Amino acid sequence: MPRILIMNAGTAQMSGADLTPAQLSLAANSAYRSAWFAHEGDLIVSPVVVPADLLSFIGATLDFDASSVCVLVPEGRRHSPVLDDCTLLSKTVFGRISRHVRQKSTWRLYPCYSTEGVARLAAMLGIAQSGDDFALQRGPDLLNRKSHFRQLATSVALPLPNGSVTTDSDELFRAVTSLRTETGSVIVKLDNGAGGVGNVILTGNESDPLPGARDTRRIPWPSFDPDALWSEMTTASCKTLVVESYHLAKSLFYLEYEIEDDGSIVFMNSGNIRLHKSTNQFERALIWTGLELPSDLGNEQWLSAQADAYRFVALARNLGYRGMINIDAIFADDGRLLFNEANGRWGGGSVLHSIAVRLLGVDYCACNVILSVRNVRSKCLQTAHDRFVKEGFLFDRTRKEGVIPLAADEEAGTVECLVIARDRPAARDLQHRLLRMV
Repeated sequence: MPRILIMNAGTAQMSGADLTPAQLSLAANSAYRSAWFAHEGDLIVSPVVVPADLLSFIGATLDFDASSVCVLVPEGRRHSPVLDDCTLLSKTVFGRISRHVRQKSTWRLYPCYSTEGVARLAAMLGIAQSGDDFALQRGPDLLNRKSHFRQLATSVALPLPNGSVTTDSDELFRAVTSLRTETGSVIVKLDNGAGGVGNVILTGNESDPLPGARDTRRIPWPSFDPDALWSEMTTASCKTLVVESYHLAKSLFYLEYEIEDDGSIVFMNSGNIRLHKSTNQFERALIWTGLELPSDLGNEQWLSAQADAYRFVALARNLGYRGMINIDAIFADDGRLLFNEANGRWGGGSVLHSIAVRLLGVDYCACNVILSVRNVRSKCLQTAHDRFVKEGFLFDRTRKEGVIPLAADEEAGTVECLVIARDRPAARDLQHRLLRMV
């Protein structure tokens, strides 16, 4: 059954209405890498033009006719990386989608985020899908807010860091003052700030940048100014901050599930979240290197994380949500399992998992390790491809090892790559060689 892929990452429902330049860039790059979800005959509705050479390379790598994939970019939106509901439901866009889907009798919608607009589009096209009633009431918003996550997670006894939800600077001051005594550090999170760009860590000690935030700040606690932090972090569209005690982590990982139309919960994948320190001494955040699938949790850790995460996913299912859902968690230095947030949408590992299944089979985790490697220096996808061929890096179907360039950020002069290897040492060695390339 062909699908309508709706690349609506970075919408107001996910990230608020006041997107930073970093979030806008992430939304654009998300559209390029999400083109790897495509199968023969699919329709892609994208806020940005998907390069023809990228689509051709996807088809050649995944062995299907990429010319059968239609890409629809809303007119007048070619330079905006966000596909909002207003654009999606516009007369022009709906008309173009409607004319295309008439060519075949059955379609499914596959959005990054199940918005009210996506559900309305499904109804207008006559595509009935379980979960649309929940989306029509903006139910998925419950699964993409940090405050709601704490509220819902508490109801199913998910282990969380101590914390509280604040809605003004006085509450912020009380929360920070109370919670800092537990570990000496707190993390303050904007309610709808995706990708960690809305988080700030406050600590009483000198510290290198810590995972999970755009800034790590040493604060002389007696002179902490809640009004200044409140003014800095909140936006016109979001006046809620979550404050939690901050715990150093031995393991940072995520788990991803799909809730199918019939309510079945299917575990999809789990991976390590990999970060490294910038060579720029003034950088206040760690650099996200990419993901490593599967996660390297021990059996006992894995079973514990799975049991807890499943309860939360079951709650989302019972509320009426259908689609992809991912949950971030850590094992702290003291061994405790703590969950940080959930997102009812495609996750960073979703497309990596999809590619791996199509190239290696559903049991790929038993025989392979895959890494996403961001910021590989290359001016474009074709240049990266040619270099990988020359160096003998390019993915080989027979050996089931190698590198696949996923998408280029030509403005930054970098390419995101997928590494497929037989084990972790081999994968990390190949990653190291990629990052040394100039």
